[in-house]
Amino acid sequence: MKRSILCLSVLLVFNIYPLRIYASTPSDAIIAKADSCAQVLNFDCAIDYYQEALLFKHGDSSLTAFLKIHNQIGDIYYKQGYFTKANRSYQLVLRYAEDHHIVEETAKALMGQSHVLWRYGDNVNSIQNILRSIEFFRSARDTANLVSASNILGGIYVSTGELSKASEIYGETLEIAINGKDSVGMASSYEYKGVIRSFNKEFSEAIKYYLKSLSINQKIGNELDAGITNANIGEAYLNLSDYKIALEYLSVAEEILTRHNFNSGLIFVNYCAGECHMKLGQFSRAHKRFDKSLELIQLTGEMREQSTVLGLKAKCFELEGKFSQAYKVHKEYAIAKDSLNTSNQNKQLMQIMGQFEFEKKEQENLYLQQENALKAKEIDSKQAQIRLQYAIVISLLIFLMIVVLLFVKLYKNKKLLDEANQTKNKLFGFIAHDIKAPLGNLQMLVHMLEDGFAQNQKEQDKVLSELNNCTYSVVQLTDDLISWSVAQQDGLDFHPKNVVLGEMVKDTLELFMPQIEFKNVIIENNIQPYLQVYIDQKAFLSILRNVISNAIKFSETGGAIELSAKEIISKKTGRAMIELRCKDEGVGMSKERAELLVKTNQIQTTRGTANEKGTGLGLNLIKEFVQKSNGYIKIKSKENIGTKFSVFLPATAE
Repeated sequence: MKRSILCLSVLLVFNIYPLRIYASTPSDAIIAKADSCAQVLNFDCAIDYYQEALLFKHGDSSLTAFLKIHNQIGDIYYKQGYFTKANRSYQLVLRYAEDHHIVEETAKALMGQSHVLWRYGDNVNSIQNILRSIEFFRSARDTANLVSASNILGGIYVSTGELSKASEIYGETLEIAINGKDSVGMASSYEYKGVIRSFNKEFSEAIKYYLKSLSINQKIGNELDAGITNANIGEAYLNLSDYKIALEYLSVAEEILTRHNFNSGLIFVNYCAGECHMKLGQFSRAHKRFDKSLELIQLTGEMREQSTVLGLKAKCFELEGKFSQAYKVHKEYAIAKDSLNTSNQNKQLMQIMGQFEFEKKEQENLYLQQENALKAKEIDSKQAQIRLQYAIVISLLIFLMIVVLLFVKLYKNKKLLDEANQTKNKLFGFIAHDIKAPLGNLQMLVHMLEDGFAQNQKEQDKVLSELNNCTYSVVQLTDDLISWSVAQQDGLDFHPKNVVLGEMVKDTLELFMPQIEFKNVIIENNIQPYLQVYIDQKAFLSILRNVISNAIKFSETGGAIELSAKEIISKKTGRAMIELRCKDEGVGMSKERAELLVKTNQIQTTRGTANEKGTGLGLNLIKEFVQKSNGYIKIKSKENIGTKFSVFLPATAE
């Protein structure tokens, strides 16, 4: 899996420095042209313009400008795979920048040279350089270059097998890229995550990340990076033994990288393609590819990959049965690999990395302490102002809450008052009509008796019957008005207690005996004497009076009324309740009217079967007192058949 390191380092170099495009002076205009050429990967054009800018015929001729241009030239040479030339540019920058304490260019040159040294296989000096550059960027709080340098460090972690640390770094850089909506950064970060998956032999997962990176690069027109991604996808399919698909992706990569003269990437593409041909038994093609890689390695000086290519070439000879040639190449491979030296270098690298991690944490702690001290001073200076602001805001909120509460209370009181006035006006209308009529009739009937109008017993019975109805209406109206007025008082004296149901029903029936006998109604009282309900006694008497009165009122002459009661567990309340049921065989009503009577509180009056008048308050009183007693009512009725009126009241206190 070491070959993935090549494309990893190729990816990292394109994010070292952002392009500078400006033209405030003639010299700046030349540099802007050079930057533009580099952006479209026309490297020869870029080098020519940078070399022209170094003549300093116009504009800034300072040492800083000189070093900046040489850093840019070094980056271009690196991208072309001319590592020796790149290293010379970086060394020139370091020689002057360090002597004159030009920190920014020193850090950038260290970062670039770290790449070159890594290519040469000098891991120790490579990591020392990149750690120095990271410290410079962190001190300067240069986030963009700090991220780029951190990515290079991640690549070195990968090469030394520290995959978890590398994955942590790449996760952080991906988050920064997503937050900053940096498409180039996101594409690179997805590529890095794919490389980590490849090193973990999770090749299918690696391809998913590579394809994400490829999609972004294609959308933003980043052709060279797209070529590198194609190469990495080809390598993943090679490891999955899907050689034909691998060759397709490698072919696309080769076309793009050749067009841009990107030799480092072509080393990787050629030996991956050579391995595919070797696996397919196409040994002649494989050797051509391996030889091309070795030729490019000599051209670029990138000796890190030499051992990998020689190892593959030796294996190819062995598969052909050419053991003499295989042995010769394997000796070259062993010399190039130099496993003992690599082992010693890796030990030294681990020591350097450990020291770096320790110093990094120490530096982070120092920064945190400084930031905390500054924040503490700022907080102390603003606390008084904040407390004052809080006090003002809280006072305003309390004032607003009081205003809102008062407004709501006034609105509710107004609404209740309007409803009470409407009820009062309607009630007075009913009273004026209902009390005037029976009193007028009483007066007329009394005059008739005084004048001897009733000549026989039959007429006298009729007059007495009318007198009974009139007096009943007046008495009923008086009782209902008293009960209603009491119920409407906010300070209603309501004292629930255990009340014996049978006794109360018996007393109430005796109260209505004149009406019962007059209409010849049969009363069937099936209420057990021991049953008790938990309710205010006066309220319960009012409920009983109105329930029995309504049953008598709407019963036909000679009809029957059945009273019963039982204890149940209510599904509605979940507690023990007494169901008091009054069933009559009267005129009944429709289902819709029964539902309306339960839901509405409108005052409605209907004459009874013997033309008895009502106040319309009875049912409202029942509902009012039942609700105050934590109960409820149900009405089931059919026209011309009768009504079953049920009152549900608590059997005991909660």
